[in-house]
This record gives sequence, C-alpha cells and structure tokens, in this order.
Amino acid sequence: MRAIVLSLALVLAPACTRVVEPRGTPAVAPAGEPFSHEVFAEVLAASVDERGLIDYAGLQADRAKLDTYTATLAAESPASHPERFPTKDAELAYWINAYNALAITAVIDRPGLDRVIDNRIDFFWRSRYPLGDLKVSLYHLENEIVRKHFDDPRIHFALNCQSAGCPKMRQEPFPAMGLDAVLDAETRAFLQDPRNVRVEGDTLHLSQIFQWYPKDFAAEGGAEAFVRARLDDLPKTSELAYIPYDWALISQPGRKP
Repeated sequence: MRAIVLSLALVLAPACTRVVEPRGTPAVAPAGEPFSHEVFAEVLAASVDERGLIDYAGLQADRAKLDTYTATLAAESPASHPERFPTKDAELAYWINAYNALAITAVIDRPGLDRVIDNRIDFFWRSRYPLGDLKVSLYHLENEIVRKHFDDPRIHFALNCQSAGCPKMRQEPFPAMGLDAVLDAETRAFLQDPRNVRVEGDTLHLSQIFQWYPKDFAAEGGAEAFVRARLDDLPKTSELAYIPYDWALISQPGRKP
C-alpha cells in the first residue's frame, strides 16, 4: 500500500494490532543452504496467470502451499538467520517475496474483499506477520524495511499490494541470484504499460506511485527523468499529470476471494 494514502488514517487509527500467526509448517532448508523460495514458486505458477491476475478462490480452497511458505518466512528472515542470506540481493529478494506472499494471504483471509483500500487500516497496518524475530505489518515492511534499508526506487515495481495499480504480479518469485536484472526488467515492463505511463497531447501522465514517493526518485533527477532514462522514445512534453491509482483487486474473472 502506498504510504501517503495511509498517513492520515494511521494518525486517526486506534493503537490496537493483531498478530496473524502462520497456519502451516515451515519448510526450512538444511543447514548451510540458502533460504528457499521454491514453495512460493509453486504457489505463483499455479495461481497467477500470464496477465498477472490471481485465482484467489482457488487459493482459499487449497492454501496449504501458501501457508507452508508464510510459515517458512516466519521461521527465518535475514534478521534472525543472516547465514541463509549471503548477499544483499538475497536479503532484498526475501523481503519483496515476503511482502507479496503476505499480501496474497491478507486477501484470501478476507472473503468478499473487493479492494484492499476498503479495509486499509487492518490490511496494511493493524495485522502483523511474524518474519523471523520480527512481527511486522505490510506498511512497516514496505516503508521501514524495504524502502529504508535498500534505497532502490525499482522496488516500487516489485512490491504488489494486490491492486491493479501495482506492478504486474509475476508468475515466479523474485530471485536472490540475478535480482538486479529482474528489477530492471520489471521496472521497464511497468513503464511500458500505458496504464502507468503515457503521453496525451502535451502532457506526460505517470502512475500515482511517482507522486506519492518523489524522494525515492530524486537521486535520478525526479520521476520524469527516471522514466525518460528508461523510455527513450517518449516525446517531449511541457505538462506532467498523475494517473489515479487503480485499487481494483487483481483477481482472475470469477475468482475473487
């Protein structure tokens, strides 16, 4: 979820939280081996189609593998078991995959949900998930771990809060090996989608993500410079506008939770 949307709501929210304990049994890798996302790969391959849409109904009916993965995330994290994460990319891949898996879990835990923003305080902030020694909300995971400690604007095109305005959901996890190339590819794919970046007349229209996080793109000269560096064929424009975020759930037709 985008931090700006939540900011006022969090100030007004009661200070109550709840811990969502994992329902499965962790599949911990043998000693000496890196953390494995293999189970999550099976979940994504079975439930995400080529458009990035999810079969939430199917996951609700058979959630065993997703529960195994979230239990594995709860058992070990880069903070609690650093030996499982030999590189910074391995750490970042864990946090990105954790966010996406927990967001899917948060959807299927809420039958009848149409938009995550309709239940935003509980969805993004009140619900806390065990990750190693930590118990974190999706909000904290995005803003206090991924954004704060990795300082890479491309994470905005990897984290998926299960809404149509998010980057396309991948059919496989983000990898510990080769993560940089994957983040580059996902960023370009997001920018090449006219739902996120387009020129109309003399106006460049950008996803509202760029409006919400201007500091994250400042190192590259701002949002427009970030986009133009990756889309060489964009025509020159004199105006900049932002495309309202689409909060519709990314469910396959007839497969809502």
